[in-house]
Amino acid sequence: MGTFDYMSIGVSALRAFKMGITVAGYNVANAQTDGFSKRRISLLAMPSVAVTHGQIGTGVDIASVARDRDTFLDFSVRREYARTGADTSRKEVLSAVEPSLGDVQNPLLGGALSNLFDAFETLAVQPDDPAARANVVARASSLASTFQNLDSQMDAAQRSADQHVQDKVQRVNDILGQLKQMNVDVLSQEAGGAEASDLRDQRDKLVDELSTIVAVRTVQQNNGQINVFLEGSGDPLLTNASVNQLRLAKDAGGLSRVQVNRAGELVDISNATRSGELGGYLKARDNDIVGYRTQLNALASNVITEMNAIHQAGYDLDGNQGVALFQPDPPGANAAAAIHVNAVLQQDPRRIAAADAPNEVGNNANVLKFIDLRTKNIAALGGLAIGDYASTLTGNVGRDVQASTSAAEAGKQLVSSYESKRQSVSGVNLDEEASDLIKWQQAFQAAAQFLKTTNDVINTTLSALSS
Repeated sequence: MGTFDYMSIGVSALRAFKMGITVAGYNVANAQTDGFSKRRISLLAMPSVAVTHGQIGTGVDIASVARDRDTFLDFSVRREYARTGADTSRKEVLSAVEPSLGDVQNPLLGGALSNLFDAFETLAVQPDDPAARANVVARASSLASTFQNLDSQMDAAQRSADQHVQDKVQRVNDILGQLKQMNVDVLSQEAGGAEASDLRDQRDKLVDELSTIVAVRTVQQNNGQINVFLEGSGDPLLTNASVNQLRLAKDAGGLSRVQVNRAGELVDISNATRSGELGGYLKARDNDIVGYRTQLNALASNVITEMNAIHQAGYDLDGNQGVALFQPDPPGANAAAAIHVNAVLQQDPRRIAAADAPNEVGNNANVLKFIDLRTKNIAALGGLAIGDYASTLTGNVGRDVQASTSAAEAGKQLVSSYESKRQSVSGVNLDEEASDLIKWQQAFQAAAQFLKTTNDVINTTLSALSS
């Protein structure tokens, strides 16, 4: 090994240690950059050569400059993103429904029912009182309006959730398009062997966002590209540079159904998608609100059926047989939206059938049946009285809002915990980088001193040879 070979050792060391300083500085510069993964330089001893008494190295080479990243922590963070996204979006929708029902202490629907029964109790005291009769009609109209308003609010919440579904599907497809291009760019930039760290950071940030919207699983390919699959069904969304976009189709009610192309056939995955923000909106729209509206319609239907049966069995002040108190009669499938007080009664409260026999002005026997209805257990309502069923509906909504809120808050804490763990691996620690800068600086100075010493040896040798 010649004297000048020692110079190459020193030069390679200077080159490597300068890169170490550069990498540490790059990390410091991006300490506050969202989605940035700290870089680490790996060094590799250059091949040794044989000398008289053994072998000696020829210097140091830069093996790689790559990101610090833990795939398990990425998986854990994204799993919690999907869970928390679902709970948060579900809470958002249900919280819009809750105010329309009031609360357990001040239930709007239960209050409207109670007010009507109170009006019947007042009428029972003086069946021929015009004011008491008008009050019954007014309270019945108020109850009908409450049903209509609740149904309208639930319908609006359902339509709002549906719009969110459309928006989230569009965002998923936008992200898939960007990931496709990044796959192409990563493949191109890494053709020479060096890691495209900045592109990979951008890609991981997009996958994080995608995981918040819908649960996905990613698979890293040997060529640096990633494949993306829907969690659960396993449907591919991105394969190298090929995108399988989510599709939207309308159902009979005008709501959006989410579809995916599976071997050339469009398959509806709406009911199977329950993670991520998309899943939360779908669950709120198709399960929660549908359930509430079913309960609301059941209550309105039984109010119509039970009260009409009583009223039609009685007689008004003029001895006429009672007419239906509420319409439509029969109630039909959408009773809450359609319910209203019979126009005949609105025009003439004398038609309220308070008596159980004709031409008995002071007879209140039929009104007493309305009062008994207040506590009557109805089989069609699960054995509950009308007021208790209304309270159950209000309680169900409040319980679901509370459950989704608690789940969302717990999820945020888990996300924060996993994010901290991931940050400890991938994030920039300024104290650590300061220490690395000192380490690389000292190594650079030592390499420079080695070169100076080698240069002195060469000069001394040349001087001795020339003398």
